[in-house]
Amino acid sequence: MVLKTDLSVKQKEYLTAIKMSGDALIVLINDILDLAKVDAGKMTFEQTPFKMASSISAMLHLFETKIMEKNLLLIKEYDNKIPEVLVGDPVRLHQIILNLVSNAVKFTVNGEITVRVCLLNEDDEKANIEFSVIDTGIGISEDKIDRIFENFEQASSGTSRLYGGTGLGLAIVKQLVKAQGGNISVKSKIDKGSTFSFILSFQKTKGKAELETGIEEMDTEIKNIKVLVVEDMALNQLLMKTLLDDFGFERDIATNGKIAIEKLETKSYDIILMDLQMPEMNGFEATEYIRNKMNSKIPIIALTADVTTVDLAKCKAAGMNDYIAKPVDERVLYNKIVGLVKKPMPLIYREREINKSNYSKKQKCTDLKYLTSRTKSDPSLMMEMISLYLEQTPPLIAAMKQSLKDKDWNLLHAAVHKMIPSFSIMGISPDFENMAKQVKEYAFTQQQTDGVLYLVLQLEDICEQACMELEEEFNTIKNAN
Repeated sequence: MVLKTDLSVKQKEYLTAIKMSGDALIVLINDILDLAKVDAGKMTFEQTPFKMASSISAMLHLFETKIMEKNLLLIKEYDNKIPEVLVGDPVRLHQIILNLVSNAVKFTVNGEITVRVCLLNEDDEKANIEFSVIDTGIGISEDKIDRIFENFEQASSGTSRLYGGTGLGLAIVKQLVKAQGGNISVKSKIDKGSTFSFILSFQKTKGKAELETGIEEMDTEIKNIKVLVVEDMALNQLLMKTLLDDFGFERDIATNGKIAIEKLETKSYDIILMDLQMPEMNGFEATEYIRNKMNSKIPIIALTADVTTVDLAKCKAAGMNDYIAKPVDERVLYNKIVGLVKKPMPLIYREREINKSNYSKKQKCTDLKYLTSRTKSDPSLMMEMISLYLEQTPPLIAAMKQSLKDKDWNLLHAAVHKMIPSFSIMGISPDFENMAKQVKEYAFTQQQTDGVLYLVLQLEDICEQACMELEEEFNTIKNAN
């Protein structure tokens, strides 16, 4: 949260280092805990109906920032013959793919990373699916390939020094795949890249997915949500307050389940964020009381620090709708709240509403405050940045429209991906950045593509308007200097 405030360059540098260290420790601790569970034979696997396409798509969203930073291309190839709902453990599947994609991102300097999901075969009861993560990275030498799945093992002694990591990721991946009756293999060439593939079997079902794992884009129109946070730790309370304030949601805090019930008796809320471990009345007891004694169907999301052993069955039995692991990811939190409280309006109407009420052609769509601050008001640098925008945007618009016409989803994804950073740089409303992200999502999943045309036309309009405005700004700066 401190990183979001105004900081000096040096402060930002130190805080970023602290955050990176914290993130690295979380990964390390989770890996060690998982390893200990595997060794003790305590690794359990859920059998939950889930939508594989949206589940994988939501998980790959997590890599967007890192992929953008490294200027890589992330491609998803998904076999549409795969049944929509399958029974398995989506959390463990995420963990396997997360580890493999994390490695691919870490060891790829330029090029692309492809996540491929193919149906190998199926019968009336089950479907065998092959998952592949293909990169154009540094590769692994032939004599090291057999050892990389061992605990604390990396391809060379310099790997940890150059790229970081403990050498636990692939060991855990192998154990998770093996424990589910699958197998994993790797093909690699030095400086050409690597392909990690694993095959898992999933039960087929006619039931519905229990939890929707797809990610909604942040909709800035959604504000009037009242949240009750039930949490006893002061630091966690502060974090939740700050996040919910950022979302523009109303919020109250209760330090335990008993106080939460008292608040519910006097005030109405749209959703509850419920910590599980609290004094006096814990999250499970409070949820059971709310469901059975108060007969309330208010959505309840469990907050748990037990990342590796979260008991989903116990949460569901108590009547909770979903859970979020601590440390809380703000994007996941936002989407789970919005997903449970307000299903968004049909896409086309929402975008029309935005277009009609907020962004008429007469209204200026660019704001150069950020650019002025970024360039320290240096006119030549500002002109250079504007010039680059004017140069790169028309070809991207053309590529976006052509790829939609040709239904070339990979090209559409790539064109919109390159367009997104320029919205914030040129001060274009975040609503349009969110539209672009929705287009990316549709191109990614290749589902619900009917609404894409309208979004692409909106993006074309706003980018063309931005080009006209920025051309004027360019001439103004040029004449003034």
